[in-house]
Amino acid sequence: MGSFPAWVLRRALRSPVLLIFLGLCVTGFVVGRRVTPHPAPLPFDELFDNLSVYSYREAPSDTVSHFVVDLMAGGRPFRQYDVDTRLFSAPSKDHHYNRAVSGFRYRTIALRGHAARGFWLAMPDDAGTPIDTQEFDELYKKTLSYVRPVSVVSNILGILSGYSLGYRIATWSSSLSNPATQDRVLASPDIRRAIAREAWRRVLIEPAVMGDEGDPHSFSAALETQRLYAGTYKLALRDPDGFIPREAARIAAAGMPRMSRAMLSFASAVGHVADDREITSTDFQAVEDWASLLDAKGHWARAVAPAQGEARVQYLGTLAYYGLAPNEPDERRLWVGPRVLVRDGDVEGFVSDEIAATTVGCPASWRSRALSDSATSGMSAWTAQWAGSRPELAPLFAMGRQLVRQLRPPR
Repeated sequence: MGSFPAWVLRRALRSPVLLIFLGLCVTGFVVGRRVTPHPAPLPFDELFDNLSVYSYREAPSDTVSHFVVDLMAGGRPFRQYDVDTRLFSAPSKDHHYNRAVSGFRYRTIALRGHAARGFWLAMPDDAGTPIDTQEFDELYKKTLSYVRPVSVVSNILGILSGYSLGYRIATWSSSLSNPATQDRVLASPDIRRAIAREAWRRVLIEPAVMGDEGDPHSFSAALETQRLYAGTYKLALRDPDGFIPREAARIAAAGMPRMSRAMLSFASAVGHVADDREITSTDFQAVEDWASLLDAKGHWARAVAPAQGEARVQYLGTLAYYGLAPNEPDERRLWVGPRVLVRDGDVEGFVSDEIAATTVGCPASWRSRALSDSATSGMSAWTAQWAGSRPELAPLFAMGRQLVRQLRPPR
């Protein structure tokens, strides 16, 4: 009986499948140790990448929304942060019907890459004719989706192989799935302010996401709303002429006091974040109110602008100077500028650089990855699509590219 374990071990080591599994496990462990600095840094990017924000009202008649942030690891929340009380708590498993009725969840947004060059999009003459397929693919960079089946296969192989297991063992000390790492992250200085700012950026980005709008009329209307939203955001960041207060007064005088208050509140919220002041649910709600009014009412100029004459020309010229002029109904070419490519749930879309390229509006985890020229660093976007949600595969692509560069003969 004493030799039985040795006999089992000898029989197991004769199995080629087990030997391959152990070899891949050792390879994954070595790669994980190589790419992980020592001491291991805290995974703040992983924390901010995977947070989701929940907006709700205690009762449908309430005028004030509350915001909580779910901190996720491995697709499951491990802590909940209340923006107003500034307290962490365990994720609630209770079902609150009143919150479900009035609530909205801002899910995580996946970064797909960056399109550094804008282009003029030709609109068809017939409103019922869809946008040209090639231009539509260029707009949303659909070619990045062609590698998604390969991404699925690589994910399956990563799960089944020992490589993934070895890599995760080597990087466990810096993984957000590690409860000890979670406690260290939440105990770090000023983490509450950082979480609130990243959650506010997540809410700010949501109205700026342009989805798969193939119908010309829908696309034109959505693009105008997005451009108007981005324009007021940029003015709120820097408005030396005081245009926003003057325009808000004009809107109120035209019989739209709610939109006037929403514009001022939105500018105030952007100013709070830009000045690094404490963020509350009021700053989150200001974004929701302004974005929802623009989506429901459209451009305020259609109700505010003088009907005709020199006054109308002067007013529309002022809006054009600040980048807020409304689209003409018969426009056949629309400018789409540089943009960050994202995936919001099942929707592949983009976010204009007018928001994503600013320090105030860009999520912290995007800064080193999103704002690069696809023509020079497009491989990173393809790698991200290929690797999918398996971070252990990214070092293999990086080492492969490095090996190719070393083997390439000098010119």
